[in-house]
Amino acid sequence: MANEPITIYKLIILYTLSRVETTLPQDILYDYIIKQGYTNYFNAQNALSELLQADLVWEDATYHLAYYGLTKAGEDTLALFGNQLSPDIRGEIDEYLKENRMEILNETSLVSDYERTPQGTYLSSCTLREGNHVLFQLALEAATEEDARKICENWRESSEELYRMAVTRLLRGKQA
Repeated sequence: MANEPITIYKLIILYTLSRVETTLPQDILYDYIIKQGYTNYFNAQNALSELLQADLVWEDATYHLAYYGLTKAGEDTLALFGNQLSPDIRGEIDEYLKENRMEILNETSLVSDYERTPQGTYLSSCTLREGNHVLFQLALEAATEEDARKICENWRESSEELYRMAVTRLLRGKQA
């Protein structure tokens, strides 16, 4: 890899993904690159697209958001070319991830999506995660796409209460 700007952007994305235990949405991936003044949104998007095309990064898309993770090929590429990323930049990324840990946890712990079923209804899937570990998952069938979308949109504000209620009820039984 030549030491050109697009290569640095790609390495920043690969390094960032290698330093977290979960997938990341694109806005968190781009936040560091853009805030530090390395590039703009369009160049960051181009770098991510090229990483996806090269199968160095994988994408898990929901109805409103995509999450990205590092593939084995991405790990290998970072191992081979990561030294082109200066220790200062690696340190800045590590510091950024440390300072923004809570925001990253909030953004990645609640995931919801829906899909059309063969019967013509919609299945909403709502997940509470800690890193890549699923703590709680709920799947609800909805008659319309609008209802499925509402379920997904309300998951963020209702997840804690639903999780607590389910755990309490299931551990204590009917008297809870």
